[in-house]
Amino acid sequence: MRLLPGIAVLRGYDRAWLPSDLLAGLTVGAMLVPQGMAYAELAGMPPITGYYAALLGLVVYAILGTSRHLGVGPEPGTAVLAATGVGWIAGGDPARYAGLMATLAVLVGALCLAAAVLRMGFLAELLSKPVLVGYISGVGLTLLSSQLGKALGVPIAGDGFFPRFFDLPQKIGQTHLLTLALFAGSLALMLALRRLAPKLPGALLAVALATLASVAFDLPARGVRVVGEVPSGLPAFSVPSLALSDFRALLPTALGIALIGYTDNVLTARSIGARLGYRIDSNQELVALGAINLAAGVSHGFPVSSSASRTAVPASLGSKSQLVGLVAAAFLVLTLLLLGPVLSRMPQPALAAVIVSAALSVIDLAGLKRLWKTTRAELALAVFAALGVMIFDVLDGVMLALGASVLLALARIALPHDAVLSASETLDGWVDAEQYDLEPTHPGLLVYRFDAPLFFANASRFRERLHLMLDKKPGDEDWVVLDFEGIGEVDATALEMLEELVLELAARGVTVAIARANERAMGRLARASLLAPAGKILSFATIASAVKAFDARST
Repeated sequence: MRLLPGIAVLRGYDRAWLPSDLLAGLTVGAMLVPQGMAYAELAGMPPITGYYAALLGLVVYAILGTSRHLGVGPEPGTAVLAATGVGWIAGGDPARYAGLMATLAVLVGALCLAAAVLRMGFLAELLSKPVLVGYISGVGLTLLSSQLGKALGVPIAGDGFFPRFFDLPQKIGQTHLLTLALFAGSLALMLALRRLAPKLPGALLAVALATLASVAFDLPARGVRVVGEVPSGLPAFSVPSLALSDFRALLPTALGIALIGYTDNVLTARSIGARLGYRIDSNQELVALGAINLAAGVSHGFPVSSSASRTAVPASLGSKSQLVGLVAAAFLVLTLLLLGPVLSRMPQPALAAVIVSAALSVIDLAGLKRLWKTTRAELALAVFAALGVMIFDVLDGVMLALGASVLLALARIALPHDAVLSASETLDGWVDAEQYDLEPTHPGLLVYRFDAPLFFANASRFRERLHLMLDKKPGDEDWVVLDFEGIGEVDATALEMLEELVLELAARGVTVAIARANERAMGRLARASLLAPAGKILSFATIASAVKAFDARST
């Protein structure tokens, strides 16, 4: 049952959960009807493939997933990323495009399953919060720009955020007013219901009303574009072929989707799980993400991950188990079998309103505001990620932001905080002398703290900073105590630096000691013959014991 967590929950199912689970499942299914079709169009696929991409995945996740609420299926960021990666390979051939999309989903699934076998669940930590905030905000703004033409009923040139907005002033005079009115009315209803009645499937209600209007007033004859023919029945299942050349071309996009989708899934699932009192197995979530993408691929769909809105709704309705996904899948089956002719009359402006509504919900203004208050460097990283997505594409933007994130992390480790410490009776210990405006309490003794692992990128800085501290009082210091509490690791470059540093300080008549080093650092220093008696560095368990030895040196 460890490998089938959903089955484990369902085996212990409490009948008292059934009403809330049924309601939540029907609501999620109702949300997927317009969202699946809208996100399929974002992926450049026929609207019906949104159903195909979601259907088996809902069942698979209900069996393999550890979250009882995660709303898996089509998602706008994944759809846009997939379209970006497949579009240039397909060469304008719709059949090849659809085949590559299914192939991409299978490839994403295979990568996730391979990562699960290798126990690579830690990958969820690679994308920092600023990168995620910037990425999702950039995707949201890109989604907004992608729907300008459908909202206005005019062709908007350009494949990116800025080209579309540059083309907008030239086309706005050609706006089809009925299309714009239908879009605005649908969007207004969705936003109003999200605020006033968040438990209702606002997107479904708005699209249903727009579809009724399309039928009643024959809107296609008035120039409003509709979805068009929608095949009825379940998808045909088959494994897409994967040519070696396609594999090479699709691999970067598949890696990007796997990383972004997995990180988003785990963060969303953990957030809900922590609030409702159950745990998420990050490695098992890799298995589940891989399986739902394999399911989407063999169903002739496209890559999928999860939706925050379809996760929050079941939680708010009090659902308790993965039965929600099974009910939602059953709802989609009935829709596919019975409502094909109705879906064909669904207006494109209403689907555009669904995407714009989703875009507005994912632009993380609150996250950007928090970064503004706490750390401007990480706010700049988030803005950089957003601009990368908007100027280039989703994958390039995330890769650029990841690179910047790594550089920022290296800069923080290469240029860490350090301090000269002084004893304080009121603060009960040795603290930063500059921060608390303290005078040295033991003349002739310098206690120095470096708040980072000691390795090749900061070894020279450590040496320079320590010499700078000593040069402020030339000839006054007899001992230097290095507080190793913040130095969890020492590499070969740092060991060589310490050996040279000890010789330099010995020439100045200064004794070097370390205090509070962990076992790993102590082992490295001992094997390098730096610790007394083999070497010249004295070692102490605490700063207090080092100071006691300093005070006793002449007695």
